[in-house]
Amino acid sequence: MKRLLLLLLFIFPAVPYLYAQTFEAGFYAGATVSDIPGTDNIDNDVDFEKLGFTVAGTVSTKISPKTRLQMEIRFFQRGAQQSPTIVNDSASSAVVNPSGQYYTPYFTLRLNYVDVVVGIKHAIHFNIRNKATDRYGIEAGVSLGTLVGYYYEVNSINYNLDLNLIDISPYIGLYYNVTPHFYIEGRYSNSINSVLKHDGTDGSDFYYLYYNSWNNGHNVAFDFVLGFNLFGGSGQSGDNPGGGTQSDN
Repeated sequence: MKRLLLLLLFIFPAVPYLYAQTFEAGFYAGATVSDIPGTDNIDNDVDFEKLGFTVAGTVSTKISPKTRLQMEIRFFQRGAQQSPTIVNDSASSAVVNPSGQYYTPYFTLRLNYVDVVVGIKHAIHFNIRNKATDRYGIEAGVSLGTLVGYYYEVNSINYNLDLNLIDISPYIGLYYNVTPHFYIEGRYSNSINSVLKHDGTDGSDFYYLYYNSWNNGHNVAFDFVLGFNLFGGSGQSGDNPGGGTQSDN
């Protein structure tokens, strides 16, 4: 995995210069909200409390007039979080704050990944107020990530975890091309493998984890980004960054 990342880091800057009329290169950055189903110790729902950020370099090329193949190298934060909730009696919780109040156990799990992402972006052509546009589009793909660091705290105490180092997450999303070089994008991803191992090391299994569903222990996330295409095909030909030709300028 490390060799692949190093190879892509060398390829990314070189490809757009070699094929300026075919390739686009750029970057995006934004916020993520994520969760790990099964970790909620209160009602076991998926509430996406963990806030993080993502940043990526991108290279894409046209494979049809309205479709692009895109590759990315991305830093992506995932994880889960449960905030403390004040309760009225000790039977509901084993935690007491300095004021003598009872509250539910809380935790923060922050996961940092470096991903290689491959996806398809396809422009959608339709009319808005009798005016044709293909600024909007859909996308889908998959990311292969390596865990490069994590932080796990329960009730303000740090713990170690035995985690799977590889994350494989298919995703779907929508984008909107604001200009030929600037776009906004939203994605939803859900990993096909669990980040949390069922048998933790050092006697520190993940607290409050419930494996009563196929998706429990997996990464799920929404990310919302702003993207820029710096140079390449769209900048020279006037095409949209996300694929297709703008019809409403």
